[in-house]
Amino acid sequence: MFYRLPLSLLLLTYLSHLSFAEDAKKSFAEDPTQIHNDTPYVEQKKVWKGKTPKELREYVKDNLHFKLAAKSVINSAKHPEWEWFRKSGLGIFFHWGLASLPENKGDAWGMVWNEGREKSNRLRLPEEMFAGADTWNPENYDPKKWMEAASEAGFGYAVLTTRHHDGYCLWPSEHGAWDTGEKMGGRDLVRQYVDACRENNIKVGFYFSGPNWHFAYKKKDFSWPPSGYNYKHEKVDVTPPLGALMGYTPALPGDLDAQEEAESIEQVKELLTNYGNVDIFWWDGNILMTEEEVHAFQPNTFVARGNIATPEGLKQGSSHNVKLTNEAGWWWEMCAKTELEHTPYWHYNEIFETEHWSANRLLTELIRCRALGGNLLANITPRPNGEMMDWYYKLCAEMKEWMAHSQEAIYDVQVTAPLPMLDNTENFTTVKGNTWYSLPNDELRIELTDVADIISVSLLRTGQPLEYKYQDGVFTLDLPADLSTSLPDLVKIVFK
Repeated sequence: MFYRLPLSLLLLTYLSHLSFAEDAKKSFAEDPTQIHNDTPYVEQKKVWKGKTPKELREYVKDNLHFKLAAKSVINSAKHPEWEWFRKSGLGIFFHWGLASLPENKGDAWGMVWNEGREKSNRLRLPEEMFAGADTWNPENYDPKKWMEAASEAGFGYAVLTTRHHDGYCLWPSEHGAWDTGEKMGGRDLVRQYVDACRENNIKVGFYFSGPNWHFAYKKKDFSWPPSGYNYKHEKVDVTPPLGALMGYTPALPGDLDAQEEAESIEQVKELLTNYGNVDIFWWDGNILMTEEEVHAFQPNTFVARGNIATPEGLKQGSSHNVKLTNEAGWWWEMCAKTELEHTPYWHYNEIFETEHWSANRLLTELIRCRALGGNLLANITPRPNGEMMDWYYKLCAEMKEWMAHSQEAIYDVQVTAPLPMLDNTENFTTVKGNTWYSLPNDELRIELTDVADIISVSLLRTGQPLEYKYQDGVFTLDLPADLSTSLPDLVKIVFK
């Protein structure tokens, strides 16, 4: 059931980022360092002008990274069971597993040889990472505490890496022997997470990696692009190198991927049958089951990755990129690491203890995503022992305070095109009916063009009326500095 491509086409797909294929199953695994270094789109002004949504869909597929395209246009009226996703707008992503253990040199991708990693000392032998399963038993794992804070902060859903590329299952699976049943005395980390979500009214999301780089790892090619480096990072003679690492036919002797596929599918079925309602499913690497196959077990599950556009990071998710995605009529969600500078880490690294987003940064990114019709899935990494980093709780407390007065500007707002962002204004501006919520720029200024007459203008946080200028459809406002705080101060503008 894996989607297999010839090597030449596979390399073009990953290295040249050809357009998103309209296949039911698609591989999404990408080296995060490569994603950051790529410039997938040169920002041109208002490319969407004069094009129909259908024309834009073709334009995006031909010109942008394939994760900025969706499989199809979702009819909201036909899927009211997914409306919660569009209303919420904010999810929290927990990358947590063997890759969280020291020394994290780039998640599971640290096991993958390439010249750049070797020169920068970012390689990690697969058996070094796999050995962590023998002793890992997170003594301070307390997802209830995580979720209580997340719920108060306004997160509407969560996504946990139930199995990442290292293949280790965070629950005691009956299929295979690489899970908490064999290595952690039967602890079910997924069950605790699910219970904590439900107790705190947070939608339950599962991430699952199609590739399992542990399965028959001595027969896999641990290099990308596949060039014949084995699990010891020794160069071996492989003809041809087909890149089993990505879930395709093993490059080294032996052909076990049918068995690997069958085992993985059974594990997905366990996730879909053993934990009650699963609200969202998030594939990475290969998609092992079609949406219809998932719905045979969970009819209301929203299959995010593999169904909607899912740009990764602020470069893929730049405003012009996602504006095109939205104008094309696709749903989208940006998954972003909450780091100040680019790192190769989605899982915990001690650098995140001090180098991380502030509440202002996260809320500003949330407003930007909502202004462009999408969701923000913010990755915040638990420590290996199961604790969240200390700053997480401070961030959630600040977000709670902000949500008390400004949540109306990001929850259940208009997400279908056209939206004013980048057409009528450069300010991050969300819309709800005849009301706009606009964020002043760094100079505390708002400029809107081609807008209707004004009924009222106020500071959302306090309700205080604000002075502004309006003439010939042009609105300008300069927020007084003494009204500015350390968190986003939105201006509420009501039009006739």
